[in-house]
Amino acid sequence: MKPVSISSTSANGRRRAGFSLLEMLVGMGILSIIVLALFAMFNQTQKALLANVGQSDVMESGRSIMDLLGRDLTRARPSNLGSNIVYVPGTTQIDEVINPAANLVVMRTAAGPTDNNVRNVFLDQWRRDTLLHDVFYLSETEPGLWAGAGLFVAPEDPNNPDDGVGTLYRYEDRQPVNLRGARGAKRADLLYDRFFNNAQYRANPTNSSRLLDGVVFFRVTPFGPSGQALDRTSFSRTNLFPIPQGVLIGPDSRVGYPLNATLFRGQAFPSSLEVELGLLPTELLDRYRALPPSPPGIRSRFLTNNIANILVFRQRIPMATPSALP
Repeated sequence: MKPVSISSTSANGRRRAGFSLLEMLVGMGILSIIVLALFAMFNQTQKALLANVGQSDVMESGRSIMDLLGRDLTRARPSNLGSNIVYVPGTTQIDEVINPAANLVVMRTAAGPTDNNVRNVFLDQWRRDTLLHDVFYLSETEPGLWAGAGLFVAPEDPNNPDDGVGTLYRYEDRQPVNLRGARGAKRADLLYDRFFNNAQYRANPTNSSRLLDGVVFFRVTPFGPSGQALDRTSFSRTNLFPIPQGVLIGPDSRVGYPLNATLFRGQAFPSSLEVELGLLPTELLDRYRALPPSPPGIRSRFLTNNIANILVFRQRIPMATPSALP
């Protein structure tokens, strides 16, 4: 019988079955690289997914708001009120002389960022000469009863009115007035003053409701019966498309109208309104809010760097057929 060496066989078996320390370190290093690569890929995918979800939410909110504005603005009607000349009873003295009532006003405000870099990006010094507009119009709630309504953008930070991002509000006067009678134009002027000249009344939660955050620009352009833009453009300053009667486009020293606005009075009314709305997606809005407001150049630079990511909505809204005041 041939003798067998047990110790030799056991030693060879151990050498064949095990890994050296170097091999284990190399294997662990490769596994670590694979795990890190997979984590980076999944993390990037998750970020993209969350960004798409946030953008989809903003897109849906923007479309919903545009639909709401379309339904809301079509309620606007001209009051057809002319000038009032009211005499004091029993005398020949004139009590008051009131201009025709304002049916609809598009006020091109000076609100928004004052940084020149931001304004050069978002404005073209032609049709888009301001970033934020205020819109006021009359709406007949009941036969003979009229209320003022409108849209405006307020800064998110009241202490920083030149902030580049604001909140869109819808205004609805809860105290309608009767426009019939000799003093109808004066009462209509009261509705106008509540919106433009009484900031506390307009900002009251009873009268104003919050619609949308992250608004970078909000512009409304009225159009006339010939399709001309009734704002500060070359079309409004030529004889090719004359300004309709009852429409004031300012500032215009020739007619004594100093405001940067388009005003429709008496029987004048636009044929359509074009609404432009620019929004920051939720992720960018959160990053914007995290930036310090001072110095203002930080937030302004953030807006200009992310101009390609701003969501823009545009809609042309035809106005309803004007109805005369009974």
